[in-house]
Amino acid sequence: MPRANRFRHQPYVAWESLPIPATVSAVQTDQVANLDVGQTLRRLRVRHWFLVHGTFVGDDPFGVATKLDEMIESVNPMLRPLVKKMTMESWGRMLRGINQRLGNRLMGETGSFRDDYLDDARSLLKTDEVKVERFDWSSGNDHFARAEAAVKLFNRLADLPIDRATERLLLWGHSHAGNVFALLTNLLANDRDAVKSFFAAAGRFGAERPEWKSAVERLAAAPSPHPLAKALCLVTFGTPVRYGWDRDGYARLLHIVQHCPVSARAEWLAKPALPQSLDDVLKAKHGDWVQSFGVAGTDLRPMDRETRDVHRALGELLEAGVTEPQIAQNSLLEHFPEAARVRVREKFKDFLVLLERLRCGQRVPSDGDAAWLFDYGAEETEKLGHGVYTKRAWLPFHATRTADWLMRTMES
Repeated sequence: MPRANRFRHQPYVAWESLPIPATVSAVQTDQVANLDVGQTLRRLRVRHWFLVHGTFVGDDPFGVATKLDEMIESVNPMLRPLVKKMTMESWGRMLRGINQRLGNRLMGETGSFRDDYLDDARSLLKTDEVKVERFDWSSGNDHFARAEAAVKLFNRLADLPIDRATERLLLWGHSHAGNVFALLTNLLANDRDAVKSFFAAAGRFGAERPEWKSAVERLAAAPSPHPLAKALCLVTFGTPVRYGWDRDGYARLLHIVQHCPVSARAEWLAKPALPQSLDDVLKAKHGDWVQSFGVAGTDLRPMDRETRDVHRALGELLEAGVTEPQIAQNSLLEHFPEAARVRVREKFKDFLVLLERLRCGQRVPSDGDAAWLFDYGAEETEKLGHGVYTKRAWLPFHATRTADWLMRTMES
């Protein structure tokens, strides 16, 4: 997306010519770049390396823990200490711990950047000058969860004692964490009216939650774009094509996706996520199925009414630029009377629109410095092709290749 993106959504296009440079190739774990990652990042003055997980593997994927915390805080201040004691200090905190442990157990290393992954990353760097940190967020599959993650991530980065003019931050994001980054770039571009609209859409949550209030104050006090933008080097892994990026909100942006070219299509286009056989999906025959499926229209509605209202308001802002595709004629429907066809189309309109968005098979986002579409091999099928990025075996490959790319592009 262009400068002054103002939270516009990316379009869904079956690219005839790519908007950003793309590499399509088969890769193996031993195809590492011949360089010292720690030394390279130090040379580039990278001070922090953040690893951010995707959807459903965080500490509050359905917003229940947050709701419990809010219920406790709504109690009369005089009674609050008693309530907290009765609830084992915080039911929300306890539930977050359960969610995190359960997610790690169910998803394993192919679901998140676990502690052992962080340990490997620190060992690979061989230096304490680059700090490695995991940023956790609720991981809900909705606009509000991603918006709140972007707000909290902004505050975390703004707290860092770095020279924003000369030092850099490296952020890796798996799955929808990349869309958290996209929202972050729009915040950092700091268009006054757009930022105001973003926080207004969050309603009471944006006005009363400490993290949101802090972000409002910090952005209002900063120039446009925010000085942090110049420091951000972003890498996304298997991120579905969703929110638009603002070129003024980052320094470098690289997209990495597991991809297997489909015959009779341009090599950078994916096979539509629907329809596919169950066997093809489970074996990731055509690459990362989750990345190709997770387009606009696949969010889950939050559980409580107030959060649903915020999700809807944010959706009106964040999806305002998504054009509604022309729904193709369906041969099966042609056997029905016209009145019945109209009713079916109206009743299932959202699903039919989703099918049209999936039909274009868009792998490559509209913005960024490069996209790497890698065929990781037929054995890398975990999580429907969506889990390879966080496997420790691939860490040296990803780290050396991205460090080499950053060095070549930032020093050229």
